[in-house]
Amino acid sequence: MPRSVLLSIMSMLLISCGTFDFKHDNATIAGDAPEIRRIAVLDFEFYRLEKGRIDRGKIERALNAGEIVADILTEHLLDTGLYQIIGKKRTNTILQQHNLNWDNLLARSDWVQIRDLLGVDAIVLGVVAEFGDWRSKLNWGGVSIFTARLVDLNSGQVVWSVSANRNLAHVNAAGATHAGAESAVRKLKARLRPSQS
Repeated sequence: MPRSVLLSIMSMLLISCGTFDFKHDNATIAGDAPEIRRIAVLDFEFYRLEKGRIDRGKIERALNAGEIVADILTEHLLDTGLYQIIGKKRTNTILQQHNLNWDNLLARSDWVQIRDLLGVDAIVLGVVAEFGDWRSKLNWGGVSIFTARLVDLNSGQVVWSVSANRNLAHVNAAGATHAGAESAVRKLKARLRPSQS
């Protein structure tokens, strides 16, 4: 085999073994954002098949990814000290006492009634576009893509929105979520008005 062909093959193998990480996150604040103190974080929506393929290889997804991502974002929001976060167990107990669940609660158009029922100023809603651990013949990693919005229960206005997209080699999906949430929440805190930070 000619040396140039061998070098080309070796170069392609090294490139395919190499890692490339995709990192992007954002935080957007409404211009007239009200002061929010008490919030509840709902489990995020996630509707994907458990197994599939992405550009980096085969992927396995946790079917409770919406709950996992919401919990990780909650951890990072709590760390900022910006909000008092009402626990999921307490929130679920209140809903059960009123024979409600998140789906029929959010179908209501009366945001003030939701506020009074839960005792919070706002709720965090989110969607997970992708979450899973991928594996190829030469590499492995995790991907986490989500968007979350804080909705003011007095007005129904979106106060802020954060998004994160992490596709990282040698890190599982939870680690990718932590990295994205930490960065997005750091940007969020920096952009909030001084009265909230």
